[in-house]
Amino acid sequence: MDSRGVRIRRVDKASEASSEPMLRRRPRQSRARASARALQESFVQVLLERGYRGITVREVALVAGVSVGTFYEYFGDLRALAAVSIAVNVKALERELRGVAARARGEPPLAVVAAMSGAMSARVLGAPVRWRALLQLEREVSTPAAYRRQYAYWVDLWREALDMAVPQPHSAALAHMVHAITYGWLSQCLLTLEPPLDTAALQAQLHTALFGYLERAGTAG
Repeated sequence: MDSRGVRIRRVDKASEASSEPMLRRRPRQSRARASARALQESFVQVLLERGYRGITVREVALVAGVSVGTFYEYFGDLRALAAVSIAVNVKALERELRGVAARARGEPPLAVVAAMSGAMSARVLGAPVRWRALLQLEREVSTPAAYRRQYAYWVDLWREALDMAVPQPHSAALAHMVHAITYGWLSQCLLTLEPPLDTAALQAQLHTALFGYLERAGTAG
């Protein structure tokens, strides 16, 4: 999942007729930002309780403590709010991983991958109900083209992290495969396993697959 995975556009005549999610206007005042955040948080809360198809604008607004009119000041519909909610959660994960990558600068490729995949799996598998709901939600609201964009974005993040490794792997395919293994494993864990998850055991299995690939590719360092 990625904050660029679902396009969010301002409302105009073209976008009103589109199925793309829409953001009516960006909150600029502190009170407005607080209302928008409350709507995002209440959306996720109701999502976890009822699932996406069971959510209504009225219920989200009620849980957030704002009016339905306030909802429509910022969001064209529930799909737009869903897109923003995904973006907020994924952006937080991205910031964490960029920090991990920066701290691993100069380490061998295996150490960089271990640090990045360890942080990602700890965050995702540590809150499986939330991330399962967000993963399923993304599949509801995102288009195939948007999914390809967000997938490429995460591959680029891995490539940037590996570019800081010493020795540098010099392989564009490496980042793609590392992300495929990590994303595939975590998404399948979320979709097929019931909480509570044994995060340590699942991380160990993920690292076995990643390290085996790196060693076979001759880039373990």
